[in-house]
Amino acid sequence: MWEWWIWLTTRASAEARRRLAERQSTPRLYFVAHNLNHVQVFEEAAGLLRGRGLAVSFVTVKDVPGVQGAIDALGYPRITIGDLARCATSRDVVCFGNDWGPTRVRRALERLKRNRVPRVGVIEGARFSIPNRYRRVDAVLYWGPSGSELLGRPGRVVGSPIIERAWRLDRHPPEHPRVLINYKSPHDPEFEWGRAAIAAAKAIDPAYVFSAHPASKGIPQDVCVSHEPFRKLLSTASLLITRSSTVIYEALVAGVSVLYFPLPDEKRVEFGDPRGAFQTAESAADLLRLAQAHAADPGFDRSAASAFLDRHVSIDALQPSAERLADALAGYFSPAIQDSHVTQAVRGNAAVGHLPAV
Repeated sequence: MWEWWIWLTTRASAEARRRLAERQSTPRLYFVAHNLNHVQVFEEAAGLLRGRGLAVSFVTVKDVPGVQGAIDALGYPRITIGDLARCATSRDVVCFGNDWGPTRVRRALERLKRNRVPRVGVIEGARFSIPNRYRRVDAVLYWGPSGSELLGRPGRVVGSPIIERAWRLDRHPPEHPRVLINYKSPHDPEFEWGRAAIAAAKAIDPAYVFSAHPASKGIPQDVCVSHEPFRKLLSTASLLITRSSTVIYEALVAGVSVLYFPLPDEKRVEFGDPRGAFQTAESAADLLRLAQAHAADPGFDRSAASAFLDRHVSIDALQPSAERLADALAGYFSPAIQDSHVTQAVRGNAAVGHLPAV
């Protein structure tokens, strides 16, 4: 009997201490970064919010030196995903680019939900509407109008800082066809996709550029891989050959033609309906034929690309995506916190949404 009473009072005391700590804590925004892409998506908005007086931290999922180094270089405190549920309170907001894995992330999301910590998803990349994605967060910040239609979750359109950077590229369109290959190795163990892409590229541009995703493996030694930043390579290309990837959007907004060459069993999602923005090669022979057609007429058709881009990506020349993302995140703090100096800077901008009850 006494043991039960001691346990009950101890637990009640711990809960009271937790609630007191929440009331006394400074509201904080946590950005969960699985990879370097997430850091790049979040960094500008994080800087804007820090400049407005909001406390900002990053959360790492894996022990990846490149990610940790990038966060440290930006000057933000960082914790691990294992510490997140212990540190975050209901006064905070936690921002995820990926809410579907790995297991430690899903467990953290469950604990955050139990503790009533607001959780916001930010679209990390292409094929965002695959069914298991952005189902464990309370709201989603979308790239464009198609987001809420395809996912059916509450949220707001803020564009994409990554795609917008490509839109702002200082382009140097080449006089002759210049081919850029974007290679991702998973599901290409025999390098068949890579060989087909190289053959098509070489047929119209002997000086083609082969760029590989950092995680790619199994690339033959006779393939010359460029390690230049992808956006720099894009600035001088006339044609991109790629599988499903965010770089399709980056190429289109930068004025680079795209040949989409998916694997047979690849989930195409939005790329299955290009709306004239790009052509799809179903085989190596298709790819070669379409590449040769590009060489005959290498111009970029912006009007053809606009229907696809207008549906999936919002670009506002007057308000950068990072600023829209920052405004939206500031608006997801509780009304009491919004009345503080932290979010005074966003008043007068477009109305921000509020999280549904968690």
